[in-house]
Amino acid sequence: LFAINIPLGIIAFSLALRVVPHNPALKREPFDYAGALLSAIALGALVMAADAFTHAGNNDLKIAIAFGGTAIISGLAFIWVQHRATKPLLPLNIFASSRFSLAALTSLASFVSQGITFIALPFLFQSVYGYSALVSALLFTPWPIGIILAAPHAGRLADRYSPAIISTVGLGVFAIGLALLAMLPEHAQAWDICLRSLICGIGFGCFQSPNNREMLSNASRENSGYASGVLAIMRTFGQCLGAAFVGVFMSIYAQNSAVHISLWIAVIATVLAIVLSVSRLRGYKLAAG
Repeated sequence: LFAINIPLGIIAFSLALRVVPHNPALKREPFDYAGALLSAIALGALVMAADAFTHAGNNDLKIAIAFGGTAIISGLAFIWVQHRATKPLLPLNIFASSRFSLAALTSLASFVSQGITFIALPFLFQSVYGYSALVSALLFTPWPIGIILAAPHAGRLADRYSPAIISTVGLGVFAIGLALLAMLPEHAQAWDICLRSLICGIGFGCFQSPNNREMLSNASRENSGYASGVLAIMRTFGQCLGAAFVGVFMSIYAQNSAVHISLWIAVIATVLAIVLSVSRLRGYKLAAG
């Protein structure tokens, strides 16, 4: 499962060497090693804290608290270093734009929802419904299909209308799909599961393209590369947090209950994303006024 990533990574690296243009005229900039180290410690410690919390026992709780404290201290140190670095790993002025910041937070909340769902549903399909691992994987297929179908159209609409409105509508559809998955009957048919997964995919596809456009278009040209990095961090970190949440619920509740609670938490996270997305509309009104 993990070894397959090695040849794929080699192929991707080889293609990048051949396809990505080399520009020797670019000025070599100093790298923020301190910022990179602190960010890795902060994000890694936060995930490790959530993982340790999933295990029972006082020692594991102490470990979770230690990791949590490390994450907070490292995060604060990272911010301090970024304020003082000549070439910071992440220039904090990129968050001066409220529309960029809200789009980033919206992305984080949505990927938490996706991360929860991607971890919780296999347990539901295999442990509750009794599907094999292969069938469980096939039941996920409508989700990416929905994204593929919806994302290009949503991107074109975002060129003509407010990306915040389109992404908010997409989040609404996504929330409906997640709620439908959370309310699956005890003996759900495969077609029913696929239909609900398709709704999730369509909603997420309608959200993702306009929201990405919102983030990148509200960053200055010199910060465009940093904006892409923030987008990747929100995606990866959100999915990691979502997976950690499922682990926490699995350690507290019985598996069947934990799965359904996790799915409803995903719905709540999506509603939070909707609130954040709607709040961007005020920025559009102020800009228009």
